[in-house]
Amino acid sequence: MTMQDIADLAKVRRPVVSMWRNRASVRGVSMPFPSPVETIDGVDHFSPAEVVEYLRRSGRGNNPDASLDAPAVAVPDGASWEEVITLLAWRVITGEELSGTTYNDRVRTAAEHDPDDSLLLREIRQLHPSDTVLQYVDDLMEASFGPSDALARLDGGRLKRQAGGRELTAGAVELLSVVVKACAVHLGSDGVALRTDGNSLSVRVAAQANLSLVTDDRSVRRRAMISDVVVDCLPTDRAITFVSAIGQSLPDVLDAADDLVLDLPRGQVAVLVGSAEVLTDNLKGELQYRRASILRVGNVVAAIRLSRGLWREAHRQSLALWVCLGAAEVDHPWVADLGAVEQLELTDLAADVAGALGRNENRAYRYARRIDLAGVLVSGPLVPRGVKAPVLRAAEAIGHVERVHAATLVTTEPLATLDIFVRPSPGRLRLRHRSLGELRDDKQLNIKRGNRINEEGASPEGTVIVLPHEHSRGIAFDPLDAEQRYPRAVRTEPGDVIFVERPRPRAWVDHRGGAMVASPARILRLSATAEFGPRLLAAIINGTAPIGSEWQTWAVPEMSKDEADRIEAALDEIERFEAEAHRRIDAVNDLTKALIDGVAAGALTLDAESTTPGITAAHTEKGH
Repeated sequence: MTMQDIADLAKVRRPVVSMWRNRASVRGVSMPFPSPVETIDGVDHFSPAEVVEYLRRSGRGNNPDASLDAPAVAVPDGASWEEVITLLAWRVITGEELSGTTYNDRVRTAAEHDPDDSLLLREIRQLHPSDTVLQYVDDLMEASFGPSDALARLDGGRLKRQAGGRELTAGAVELLSVVVKACAVHLGSDGVALRTDGNSLSVRVAAQANLSLVTDDRSVRRRAMISDVVVDCLPTDRAITFVSAIGQSLPDVLDAADDLVLDLPRGQVAVLVGSAEVLTDNLKGELQYRRASILRVGNVVAAIRLSRGLWREAHRQSLALWVCLGAAEVDHPWVADLGAVEQLELTDLAADVAGALGRNENRAYRYARRIDLAGVLVSGPLVPRGVKAPVLRAAEAIGHVERVHAATLVTTEPLATLDIFVRPSPGRLRLRHRSLGELRDDKQLNIKRGNRINEEGASPEGTVIVLPHEHSRGIAFDPLDAEQRYPRAVRTEPGDVIFVERPRPRAWVDHRGGAMVASPARILRLSATAEFGPRLLAAIINGTAPIGSEWQTWAVPEMSKDEADRIEAALDEIERFEAEAHRRIDAVNDLTKALIDGVAAGALTLDAESTTPGITAAHTEKGH
């Protein structure tokens, strides 16, 4: 395993592993990082068994299944990406293990399952893999959730990086599949296939879009078979042409665009994805002239600039896509900049693409707007940065007025003061603290672990919330679903303290109870004999627990039961005051946005007279 392999296994970033290697102790215990077993081309390699044991003992990383995933990450030396994929295809199509097979065994079995040599027979004849590579493919399958997951692990691993290139993120593939499905709907879904020139991305897109593939590329066919994607051998007129120019130079991207747009038959649909720098952004000189000549054909009906971070190879660069329709003769294409969208709804994006293909000018678009192609042909970007669809507003201004009124009703309320009465006391000669570990041993509090909660099945109308909100993103479950999915999950009780240790200690008090807790968060439940309350405990954790410390070492100062009750009541007042202050800050932010939106829409004016606080009346013309 390399350092990057260890990062992939532990599900952390590469610099984190370097930090682990430089720190020989974990929470005060000597636990040195494993030593490399060999160095190849200046790259240190480590023993998978030692790495797994280190992760287990140290508790580092974010993968509780590291021991199960390690065989899939530990790639043997001398293996190649295409070789492993071919062997994986052999294993999937035959259903047999590779370990212990001979060259003749593999060729004979491949001939039985691929008699027409349309997939892998000739490649198997050319391969002479080592026993360690054969064992690795078997281990990869055993560690994966099926063939498609094994292929995904290969695409995200060391072999793919060594082959030169990294795949798109899952979010990018989902977005492309949504666009492709919208194109399929335009053509009339049934019997529509995805035609590709040999890019591996098309397999992932076809799998998510539930489309068959049309391709002569043997490598793509093998990947399709592994991913359970049907490959059509016969060409079809009802196919979407999918071309990926990701990673190509700017002139090569324009060459691909030229071939695609100019040769697109009437009524046929195509999708091109590549660098936004050449497909949508501002160009100059020869590149601008070439793009203009392609756009002048009129087959590009939609151009969409994607947000950053979708391409792992260059996460700071943006991609873009063209949706093309043969003989469309479009002089006002639809354009959208998804980088300017805060919350992208893929169904609305699909509707926009379908509307552009249908050249429907009478519908409302969520993200896309039309531009005059004539201006782009001369100079400037095809997709101006930040471009958004026009927003249709209601004829009446009452919506904007109500937003302002709702905010000012909060901001004009008198704010109750917060005052805590205190007086001097004799004090103590010795201030004593007790750790949570001591208190647990004395049965003054109990610790309960959270559970791994999958967001799948969560409901916006759910009443069983998952705490803490900062880690669970505020999801909730229907009570019946929560009981069926997580029957052993611990539920909170009123007054429980929910806490996390990393990345820094944080604690929250659950006053309602009945919630589930998502790991790694835990529950601190005070017993009836505890001499302090949950608010005090949470405040101490938030204010004094050192970063990187363990919960057993966190200390609570000793005080009398009466004083603890009084400080608990004071903290309750502070908590209420803080909540009210946050409510007012939210109202101020809402008021600011409502004023800007209302005036920008022409629905409000600040040229008004004050009547009742919080109510704004417009000037009334004389005689009306």
